[in-house]
Amino acid sequence: MIRTTRRGALALGAATLAAPALAQTQVMVLDMPCYQLREGFGPWWHAAAEAFNQANDGLRVNLIEVPFEQHHQQLTTRFIANNPPDLCHISARFFYGFADQGFLEPLDRRLAAIGWKETDFIPAQRDMRRDGKVFAQLLLGYAYGLYYNAAMFEAAGIAPPRDLPQLLAAAKGLTRDRDGDGRTDQFGIAWPTANTSASYVYLTYLITGMGRDWVEGGKLLPREALQQALEVVQTLLRDRATPPGLDSNPARQLFWQGNAAMIIDGSWGVAYRKDSPDALKPALRVVPLPFRNQAAGPSNVLAIPADRPAARKDAAFRFLALIQSAEWQQKYGEIGGNPPARLGMLTDEARRRWPELPIFEKAAAESTGSFMPHGHEGDFNRWNAMVGEAVTAMVAGRIDAAAAAVELHRDLSSAFF
Repeated sequence: MIRTTRRGALALGAATLAAPALAQTQVMVLDMPCYQLREGFGPWWHAAAEAFNQANDGLRVNLIEVPFEQHHQQLTTRFIANNPPDLCHISARFFYGFADQGFLEPLDRRLAAIGWKETDFIPAQRDMRRDGKVFAQLLLGYAYGLYYNAAMFEAAGIAPPRDLPQLLAAAKGLTRDRDGDGRTDQFGIAWPTANTSASYVYLTYLITGMGRDWVEGGKLLPREALQQALEVVQTLLRDRATPPGLDSNPARQLFWQGNAAMIIDGSWGVAYRKDSPDALKPALRVVPLPFRNQAAGPSNVLAIPADRPAARKDAAFRFLALIQSAEWQQKYGEIGGNPPARLGMLTDEARRRWPELPIFEKAAAESTGSFMPHGHEGDFNRWNAMVGEAVTAMVAGRIDAAAAAVELHRDLSSAFF
């Protein structure tokens, strides 16, 4: 008995001595759900996470892929349940609501400690302030182009459009039944009209493209201007130039697989070319949007949740500090082909690898339209839902563009003005 007890004591002592060493090897895993892990952004996110993990013993960023629409629904659920992820990758459309509800941590103290300056970034970084405090690091400013299939245009003898009437004419002229079975199999343009945020995005292209904004001088834009934008969508649907009810990803697939002649998309769209058939790739090109103006503003951001232990927030900020650094902002352009938020970071290597970048640089520098409804950014979810319902009703044929404009203008006016 004495021998057994002694062995037990020795075993207990060894375990006690080993406990601190074991604790030292435990890794703090920082979860980051992300909707950008496939297209051009994906390689950059993976490279940044790997660099962080190698440079920080005891810390690891765990990237979790979530589709765009589900991503923000899941974030909302987790915020409400007081179980947010350690790092919050957020589309700017949803950022304002999360910040205004107190879900996000003010970053000012931590940013000051690393010498961060707001003026080092594009003007849209200023939009990351709420009540004077900075709640997120901007990653990208919106900039768009018109992607087109040059082979389809050349075969039809049509030049890339330079204004909205030419775009509508090209979309109609390039809609074809290629195999003669009586069904359209080549669409003039891939234009999303699903009851998702894509309908808001594409309607905003038209509103800002006409030189208007959702909110002008504190007032909702005139009903007539809203109707004009909705009539463009109605024309595309009536001409069967686009399939009805498309969401953004099916629209992209339609274009990049050679079944649509045009699509409007951002700088990130170039990366989709790698998934196109090799014979098709040389024909897929991009030109500036054929509009008077376009929407500008913040695209997506990285933030830290307020409801996490201080140690985890400090660790999460270390990753935020890395991705905003000059080194990783330069890599943002080089790896992903997107103009970084930090000014002056586009390198010769980025321009060599991504020759389309100057189109998006110019668009970001010159665009003055607002992607968000000024003064109502925190109400985006409700605003977006109303737009989606109006477009869906029009797609279903229940109402025309005039009636959709009346209903949407009335609903927005009643809710927000």
